Amino acid sequence: MAHVLSRERVASYRANGFLTPFDALTPDEVAHYRAELERSERHVGGSLMAVDRKYRGNMHLCCRWVDQLARHPRILDVVEDIIGPDILLFTSRFFIKEPMTDGIAAWHQDSTYFGLRPFEHITAWVALSDVTLEAGPLEFAVGSHYRGQLQQKSNVVGNSVNTAGQIIVEWFDRSEIAVSPLAPGQFSLHHTCVVHQSGPNRTNARRIGLALSFVPPRVRHIGNHRMPATLVRGQDTHGHFDLLPAPERDFGPDETRRHDTAFKSYIDSFYEQLAIVEKDLPANLDATALMH
Repeated sequence: MAHVLSRERVASYRANGFLTPFDALTPDEVAHYRAELERSERHVGGSLMAVDRKYRGNMHLCCRWVDQLARHPRILDVVEDIIGPDILLFTSRFFIKEPMTDGIAAWHQDSTYFGLRPFEHITAWVALSDVTLEAGPLEFAVGSHYRGQLQQKSNVVGNSVNTAGQIIVEWFDRSEIAVSPLAPGQFSLHHTCVVHQSGPNRTNARRIGLALSFVPPRVRHIGNHRMPATLVRGQDTHGHFDLLPAPERDFGPDETRRHDTAFKSYIDSFYEQLAIVEKDLPANLDATALMH
């Protein structure tokens, strides 16, 4: 067992739904991963956020540097103290906001469209840039994960950095909001049900984050699609997911095929879960009012 976190910090995560910040990457590592990101973007022909939506997610399947980052021991040691020694990477996803842009994430929960049960999914949000208050850091509604799954509406937020442009459409307690600025190489952790948001990037630099979604192998996917995952620590004795190997070369033919297949599985599952969780929402619901 890693035992990096004190009992008090584990208790804080259980009570509040998040922990921040943690130091993970050295300045040299940050520079390395930034250079690899830029090299990958040159390969695909532009920003991972803009060229094709498939490049925003699961790049650990086709780029060795993303796989390496997802397995970083200083990240996994902390995750292990929360979910145990056997760890699957369910998804990785970039959240990049270009300088002086209006992209936001409205109040939402990660749990809504993933279709994972029980709610033991945990996200490590890794900063590859300086995520200051002006750059749009994550903001957490403290303790909101205790409410469980809340109702959420998609296709509401036009300038959303989230795929569905979603927002929470029922009451949750906003009396205590914790903001999580991060220095380059730091990361935060949050529970899949904690309500969170992020504002626009009002700086002259790119705001770059990589969200790594980890689950213990005992977690199941409840949809009709059998989902892929990557074993990054320990062992999987449950067999609930199709385990995919680490990439041997960047953008190789096998790696590209696995990434494309995984992207299709993720999107199919995503829209299946979206239809299920939103089927009973009122058709005339004015969710835009909740953005203010």
